[in-house]
Amino acid sequence: MGVRYRKWLSQWKTDWWPQPEAMREIWQLLLFSRIALVLVGWIGLARFSWRYYSPQFNVTGNPLVLMWIRWDAMWYTRIALHGYWTQALAFFPLYPLLIAAVHWATFTGLTVYSAALVVSNLGLMAFSVTFYGLVNEYFDDATARRAVWMIIMFPTAFFLSAAYTEPIFLFFSTAVFWLAKRRRYWLAGLFGMLAALTRNEGVFTVIPILWAYYRDYGFRFRKRLLSVLGIPIGIVAYMIYQWVDFGTPLAFIQAESYWGRHITWPWVGIGLAIQEIFRGSPLQANTVLSMIDLVSAIGFIALWIYGWRKRFPWDWLAYWGILLLIDISAPDINGRSPLLSMSRLVLILFPGFVALGILSENDTWRRFLQWTLPALQMVFFLLFATWRWIA
Repeated sequence: MGVRYRKWLSQWKTDWWPQPEAMREIWQLLLFSRIALVLVGWIGLARFSWRYYSPQFNVTGNPLVLMWIRWDAMWYTRIALHGYWTQALAFFPLYPLLIAAVHWATFTGLTVYSAALVVSNLGLMAFSVTFYGLVNEYFDDATARRAVWMIIMFPTAFFLSAAYTEPIFLFFSTAVFWLAKRRRYWLAGLFGMLAALTRNEGVFTVIPILWAYYRDYGFRFRKRLLSVLGIPIGIVAYMIYQWVDFGTPLAFIQAESYWGRHITWPWVGIGLAIQEIFRGSPLQANTVLSMIDLVSAIGFIALWIYGWRKRFPWDWLAYWGILLLIDISAPDINGRSPLLSMSRLVLILFPGFVALGILSENDTWRRFLQWTLPALQMVFFLLFATWRWIA
């Protein structure tokens, strides 16, 4: 068993783990970008007014932790501490379970808020490796490095270190794509189940597995096809829990209405966002927020077209297109921004950042993105840390 394990580990490192120079660049990028965010957040907490000062919202006196526990992070940490209540069912269970596991582990002594940040940042580090490895399967090393840079420096990428699900979801989903390409169906199905337990979009990780299976076997049945069953099992398990404790297996869908989201045609949210922009003052908060969300939606639609023209893998395009369509088709019709949270939701559309990496081969685009993205991230995080809504 030891020989087999060492052989598997050696093969995994050869296939997936970045070369030392690339790995060093990734770790430096993660370290220095997080240090910069902490400095910005600390300045924001010390020198700028907060929107909320109540201890009910500011749950710890440690500024290194406090700056990351905002908005949805409060829901995840409360679920980890107290379990579910009806409105909280919109938040899927794996991330709160991991927080609770780290928090209650007797050897850590971490608060639930620190535990949430540990889980998120471990997920971010793991995702950085899997994302690099996946992109390097299809493109060269330079493109893979630029793609990692693009997502780490994206304006809302501070959510990858906050108490949110994006980092671990990105790790699980990119692992599914990489494993499916390597024809490791059962392990891909396991990671797909973890993705589905993290966010409802995880169910669409069946796409890379089915695509790999079709390329191998066509429409013939093989036992490996059963590996996709692990993905819906995650959601079914969550539905059974809701049925037992809350009386309906679809309570999580009903809970979504608490945020005012409604399924409609994809152009409705875009049209409402345009109306909001022209109706409001250019400096009004809702107008600016609608602009940010609209640019995010249209930008990733344009990047999808660019990826299609660059002949991205079909499973990438299908996954990316379906998730983007779902997000655009569930606007917050009466909210402050019809496309609410779009600038954060696009973070999980990892092929879009590969498209940005390819686009930045051009010197003009590279200079523009290298200056613009980090600057916007600093501004957005300053607002986030002081309780202003970003996404």
